[in-house]
Amino acid sequence: MPGAQIFISYRREDTAGYARAVYDELTARFGSERVFIDVDDIAAGQPFAEIIQRTVGASKVLLVLIGRRWLGERDDALPRIADPEDFVRIEVATGLASGMRVIPVLLDGAAMPAKWQLPEPLQPLAERNALVVDHSGFAADIERLIAALQEVLGVSARGRRRRVATAAWILAGLLAAGGFGVAWWKTLSGGRAGVTSAAVAAAPAASDIVGTWQADVTYDWPNARHAERFVFAGDTTALHGSASFLGVPRGILEAGFEPGGLHFVTRTGELGGSDTVHRYRARWSAGAADELRFVMQTEGGSSEHLPVEFVARRAEAAAPR
Repeated sequence: MPGAQIFISYRREDTAGYARAVYDELTARFGSERVFIDVDDIAAGQPFAEIIQRTVGASKVLLVLIGRRWLGERDDALPRIADPEDFVRIEVATGLASGMRVIPVLLDGAAMPAKWQLPEPLQPLAERNALVVDHSGFAADIERLIAALQEVLGVSARGRRRRVATAAWILAGLLAAGGFGVAWWKTLSGGRAGVTSAAVAAAPAASDIVGTWQADVTYDWPNARHAERFVFAGDTTALHGSASFLGVPRGILEAGFEPGGLHFVTRTGELGGSDTVHRYRARWSAGAADELRFVMQTEGGSSEHLPVEFVARRAEAAAPR
C-alpha cells in the first residue's frame, strides 16, 4: 500500500498482538487505505525490504510501537536494533531521516529507550515525545493517539466504532513471546473469526474465582509435568493468593480481573540473584465455571521459554463471603 499515510512499525516477537489491535482501531477510524501494516499489506513474493522503505518514505507519520522487547535483546549477540539489516531499525531510521512525524508508542509499561541504547541513526527517537497505550486504559489511550494523528494528517476520524476483535489482539499482544501470542489466542478462541462478544464481554465475579484450583502442568522442558495449586482470595478490587510453580507456592502479584478472565504475576529467584517472572492469564467461561484455561509465559532467567497452556479445575467450593 504505497499511498498509506500511517505506517505501523513494530517488532513481531515484542508487540505483534498490539500492532494488530492498533491497526484495527486506526483502519476503523481512518480507513484501511491510510494505514500500513506489513502482515496485511505485503503480498507473498513481494520484495519486503524495498516495499517497507518505499512505504515509510511515502507516509506522513510513523508509529513506533515499543514494548519491553523492542530492542531485540539476545543472549549471545548485540541487540537486533544494532544490526543495520534489522527491519525495525530500517523503518525507524528511514522515518527519522525523511523528517516525517515519528511518534513512539509505549505499550504496557515499556520504557523509552535511552539514547545510548540506540544506534546513531535512531538516537533522535529518544528525544521524541511518546504516547502511552496500556491494556487497562486502551480505549482512552487510543482516542489520544487518534487525536494526535488527526492533527498530523489534517483529517477527521470517523465516529468511534466498537471492535470486539480488538480485545483478543490486546491479550495476544500481552502474551506475545517469540511470535506465539497470536497463535495462543487462536488456539483458545478457534481463530479470529470465532471470537464473539460473549467470549470477551465480561470479567468473572470474585465469587467465581475465589477458592482453590488444581492443574497438571507440562512445562517446556523434558519430563517436566507437575501438579500445581492455585489459591485465590479477595474481591474484584484486590485479588490475592498463591500459585505454585514446580510444586512450590508463590505469592501472586499484580493480580486483577479483565474482560473474559484474570491475570497475575509470580516471581522466582535463580542462582546469581536474578529474578524469573511468570505471567499468567486465565480465560474464564460462565458456561464452564469449574475451569480456568491458562497461559503462562516465563520471562528472564537463563533460557528462553515458550508459553505453557493448561486447564485448572476447581478443587473446592468458593469460600463463604
